Amino acid sequence: MPEIQRNLRSLYCRATESDVILGSDWYPKAYSIVLEWSNTYGYSISTVACVIAAISPQCDWERNLIIADDVLADRPISIGGVIHSNLDKAYRIRDDRAGQMLPYFPQGPKVASFARNLAGDYSIATIDTHAMQAGLNDVQANYHLRWTPYKVFTECYREVAVRLKLESAIFQAIIWHAWKRLYPVGIKRHIRRQWHVVGELEGDTWDTAI
Repeated sequence: MPEIQRNLRSLYCRATESDVILGSDWYPKAYSIVLEWSNTYGYSISTVACVIAAISPQCDWERNLIIADDVLADRPISIGGVIHSNLDKAYRIRDDRAGQMLPYFPQGPKVASFARNLAGDYSIATIDTHAMQAGLNDVQANYHLRWTPYKVFTECYREVAVRLKLESAIFQAIIWHAWKRLYPVGIKRHIRRQWHVVGELEGDTWDTAI
């Protein structure tokens, strides 16, 4: 945990003004969408947030929103790019008017955190691949975090955020933007190819986590 916290503090010091602005605004803007859809479609804020979070794994944000809007409006899905089993869960969450992710994603701490953040609770960080890599200062890290190691990362983000007088989710979003700026996809793939040459990453699934 001390090493992860040092890495996060160091990266925060490298964040640009743009990183800070984009990170500080990201979740409030997402929440405004959740609030609008809650009013439009007649579902609770927590249900709308859970539907969006259910669709999110391996789905970019723009597609995530289009698909979630289709689900909430009960329209045919107009775009691909979602894991079918997660789409099924999103329908179930909508129909159940659920406000919790655990019954649908018992092994999914990331989507549970993301739903809370989307619903306006910024007290916990969402640890996706980029947030994990930033904490480890390792662009090749690609671990599936179960609940216990996931909580280690969320606690590290929380402790550093408290020192910076930031909410955990806002701090994580700033770190996310800084990390993505410093290590865009092209650089990550270049590093991966370098390691392939020495046989370190044979047979992994690293590309799927970029």
